[in-house]
Amino acid sequence: MSQNGKAYEEYERARKRGLKEAALYRQRGESGFLPVLDAKREENGVLAVMAQPMRAVSLNRVVGTYQASRANSFAPNFMPLLPSDTEFANKWINVCNWHMESGIHGPIRVYEYLWKYYVAEGNKRVSVLKYFEASSIEAEIIRLVPQWDETDPAVERYYTFLAYSKKGSFSDIELSDGAKYERLYRIEQRLKAELDPTVDGLDYNALYTRFESAYLKSNCTLSLGDAFLEYLHIYGFPVNIMPEELTARIVTLKPQLDLLEHPPKPRVVLEDEAQAAEVPLFERILPVHRNPKVVFAFSGERSQDSWLGAHEQARLSMQAELGDKIDSRVLDLPDRDEAYDLLVEQAGDAGLLFVTTPSLMNPVLRFALEHPNCLTLVYSRMQRHYRLHTYFGRYYEAVFLCGVAAGQYSKTGTVAYVTPKLNYARFTSDINAFAIGVHSVRPDARVLIVTKDVDPRDPATNALGVRTAASLGADVVLTPHYPELSLAELPYGAFSALVAVDAEGTPTRFLAAPDWNWERFYTAMVKSYLNGSLNALLSNDLDESPVTSFWWGLGGGVINVRFGSWSERTPNNLLRYLRGSIAKNLYSPFHGPVVDNEGVVRVPAHSDAAPADIIKMRFVVEGVEFVD
Repeated sequence: MSQNGKAYEEYERARKRGLKEAALYRQRGESGFLPVLDAKREENGVLAVMAQPMRAVSLNRVVGTYQASRANSFAPNFMPLLPSDTEFANKWINVCNWHMESGIHGPIRVYEYLWKYYVAEGNKRVSVLKYFEASSIEAEIIRLVPQWDETDPAVERYYTFLAYSKKGSFSDIELSDGAKYERLYRIEQRLKAELDPTVDGLDYNALYTRFESAYLKSNCTLSLGDAFLEYLHIYGFPVNIMPEELTARIVTLKPQLDLLEHPPKPRVVLEDEAQAAEVPLFERILPVHRNPKVVFAFSGERSQDSWLGAHEQARLSMQAELGDKIDSRVLDLPDRDEAYDLLVEQAGDAGLLFVTTPSLMNPVLRFALEHPNCLTLVYSRMQRHYRLHTYFGRYYEAVFLCGVAAGQYSKTGTVAYVTPKLNYARFTSDINAFAIGVHSVRPDARVLIVTKDVDPRDPATNALGVRTAASLGADVVLTPHYPELSLAELPYGAFSALVAVDAEGTPTRFLAAPDWNWERFYTAMVKSYLNGSLNALLSNDLDESPVTSFWWGLGGGVINVRFGSWSERTPNNLLRYLRGSIAKNLYSPFHGPVVDNEGVVRVPAHSDAAPADIIKMRFVVEGVEFVD
């Protein structure tokens, strides 16, 4: 068969695809022809016309034509519609011959409008390349910026994209939420810093197109841009990876992408629920062997008086209690770049993995997705990650009691909470609980939240925050520990403390300190793992939420408060009464009404805030003054 004859047959096959596509559209009451940009422009108008650098564009995102006169020749999938004896068909066949002989060269001209491309010149070239399932084509690009329309979410997102495109690496990535562009940029910067110095001149748009081609084979339904963002978050740039491996990674990632597309209601497990977990009947009759290897991953110094050291001491105590029933190991992960490989090497055959540092979330999520037989838990607030469960302490309960103590002890009526100044929005359950505690016994008190000069990387700066608070009249301060803080009765290893201070900000008396006891948690969790109570966390049961957060507090003994001797003289022993009531779930610090600093009722009267709402709390209650 001649080349021209083969091209003729390809045209007939392409036309059959086009006629089928057009018929499907007409059955739905829609046009069976190629979309036209003119109609879309009329909806919003055009604010600006901007020429863009010539580059390869994804053929999947070439969705229509610029001119209505071309539309009737193609179905919505760009396949031809006209009979084979027409001039149009003859030109299509010639382009097909050209492609089969030497490949199509030279750029087409397109208009970009709201992340999609519409062909001004080169419709038949696009049609032929789409027929042969090519991934991209060089194009001269003219960007049409729509008029601002605050009622159109797509236009609003597009303007956020335009701001991102001035500094970001991906020229046409569409994300479902404008706020995600800032996250994308942060991930890009982190990944670029981690690149091999010998790797330069990466074509980031080509990486995105490569991902797109693999993604379309994975049967995932999350939007392409959001899926790529999650891939970058977990795996990094898809550099030096074969298409088959890239597709395999995406398939492994699919449960996480499905979870992002259809977020489940998170399951928050309190201590009473966890400790009452029922062991399946058959396992009580026929004991099941559990993998005894339990790994604890750390990413920093494990000295005895440090935060991570407290977790290590808890591991040792747990090991001593359970003896040869388990084999607990320590895995140090000082470098995030190497964390994934070390996890695979040293925890890939484990049955249970505790990760004590949330900064390792990225490599740990990849590990959890690829090692479904290992139950993985991370010390962190509740996350929406598939097979990556979290554990946390209800710290706000202890801070609430510290607030009550501060209100009782203060003589000036001004108390302060010193906390590091962060460059991102922090969760606020502890701040709010402190303020609520103060106002529960002293409604007229001033509550200062002092972040001025307090650097989260330098504990010594906490002293500056304390002095700032004192200069504003505070005589009681809750502060993170700092080197110079030394008082009688101050518990060894306290990470924060409520102290009385003089007018210069010098601590004069220890009042109270939140106390952590991770031994209780780790021992109980490992026992539950051994007896099968945690099996549901490893299952694929659709009735069970894949997002589980263990959240223990005063009732589970993970959180406690140590009071100084001064409290023995408080009226009616209020602090101990409140501590007992909270531990028994008879009282919640967030019992409504709870009103924020803008007058909005966040928790209605006669109700308690839900655990998931407390974990993710971002608002600030009324009666709080920030000093920043």
